[in-house]
Amino acid sequence: FRPDGKTALTAGDDGEIVLRQLADGAVLHVFSAGQNGGVRNMAISPDGKLAVSGHDTGAVIVWDLEKGDVLHVLPGHDWSVSSVAVSPDGTKALSGSIDGELKLWDIVSGKQLRSWHGHEQGAYGALFTADGHHAITGSGDYTIKLWDLDSFREVRRFEGHSGTVYEIALSADGKRLASVSLDGTARIWDMDTGNQIAEFDPGTGPIYAVAFAADGTLLTGGYDRT
Repeated sequence: FRPDGKTALTAGDDGEIVLRQLADGAVLHVFSAGQNGGVRNMAISPDGKLAVSGHDTGAVIVWDLEKGDVLHVLPGHDWSVSSVAVSPDGTKALSGSIDGELKLWDIVSGKQLRSWHGHEQGAYGALFTADGHHAITGSGDYTIKLWDLDSFREVRRFEGHSGTVYEIALSADGKRLASVSLDGTARIWDMDTGNQIAEFDPGTGPIYAVAFAADGTLLTGGYDRT
């Protein structure tokens, strides 16, 4: 969703990103990734002016949503991009790929600021914290890591999942982290200590999506189609 709440972006395997009007579903613009392949994930800047997409060719693309054009193609990853996030100030993006490589980008200039091997397996569900100086990534190595983006050091590790951590979400106050995994569980963690607060195991197979509602309720979607 864009911040105005009136428009949204959808993307798919065909490499197209479609801007739609929510009131009637009208297509406002179609962005084509061309040879850069299918879209695996996408994030929109807080001001709604830019979008960043990760592709199965390893490319990361920055789109100017107001002009309807490509701003930068960042051909940095050797493997398919498995996560992207945009910083709260809208100037940086974090991308992760299925080989565990993480990259920090200046999306205004299109420059790569840093690349590091963050995980032993794919990096999923990347997000920035509210201060913009830290990021969190889940992974196929079953860990979740909190990174200091000034020193590029691991600050904290959240461990307990026994399968790929597929998506993560932060509560509105930034104090709790939620994660869901192919191990079939959803978990809530204390951001300050790294300790697990709660575990939900519905016994219905892998869970792929998680979000906090505004009132703090946890929402999940999984293999069981619910």
